[in-house]
Amino acid sequence: MIVEDQALFQELLRGMLSMQAGLSIVGTATHVHSGRQVCELHRPQLLLLDLDLPDGHGLEVASHLLHLVPEAQVIVISGHASEFVCPPWLLGNLHCVISKNDSFRSLREELDHLFPDDYRTDSEPFRCKALSAREAEIFALIGEGYLTKEIAGRLHLSEHTVQTHRKRIARKLGTSGSEILQRAIQHRQAFFPPHRAEPGSEPTGDSGPHPSAGGR
Repeated sequence: MIVEDQALFQELLRGMLSMQAGLSIVGTATHVHSGRQVCELHRPQLLLLDLDLPDGHGLEVASHLLHLVPEAQVIVISGHASEFVCPPWLLGNLHCVISKNDSFRSLREELDHLFPDDYRTDSEPFRCKALSAREAEIFALIGEGYLTKEIAGRLHLSEHTVQTHRKRIARKLGTSGSEILQRAIQHRQAFFPPHRAEPGSEPTGDSGPHPSAGGR
């Protein structure tokens, strides 16, 4: 289960988690209230949790989940990871705390520790694990058809900065700048088929990480 209020970032996390064969998607939430609902409905065993939510603190969701599933594991993903102080009641269930600045690389490593035999390293989209959070965000927007100027405006960056990120993305993916659009579209289609719910919509129980039936 993922609790993250930024729709694009949540979508990127879903894309990365879809590469993990040992997990199935059961729910996402953008608020404390909806997070509690998903916990009640699906009882996930793994929770990816942002702390700063529109209607409260993410730890409220973690507390609610642990009352339902005492053995559940929690991964905190925060823009203020270095400032996080784990409350005593969470110590036994907190797997790790990851900064949003390097969340994709760090999350991949942590999931590799939890499920060492399940990664689909032979898949083309798996190469995107090397991208930083900002690069992955820009790569996703490219896949949606946004132009450099539009991405710059959306992310409050200069066009020069976006171009620099595009060059880094191309280098990390081993492709040319002119091929980035095609690769980004392919990546998006692989992870987010056309009939998925629109980003930002409330969950109905079909997304978020959860170990497959029988437990891991």
